[in-house]
Amino acid sequence: MDNELLRYTFAYIVLSTGKEEQISVFANSKESAQELALETAFDYEFTSKENIQMGQLLSISKAVGDNYVECAGCAS
Repeated sequence: MDNELLRYTFAYIVLSTGKEEQISVFANSKESAQELALETAFDYEFTSKENIQMGQLLSISKAVGDNYVECAGCAS
């Protein structure tokens, strides 16, 4: 499972507004997922890295077949 790509879902808070959200990213480890989630969250929220407080890891899931995974900001 070392090089397996997994979906990590984290909670986060936008400090300036108090808004609580969740973000999911695909990564090979919890550490790289947490860094990627922070970068994605501040980019998605149009704010600075310092304005995002990452929360707890909510879930880790494995990709199964061709399941559709919704991304932040995607609409179809």
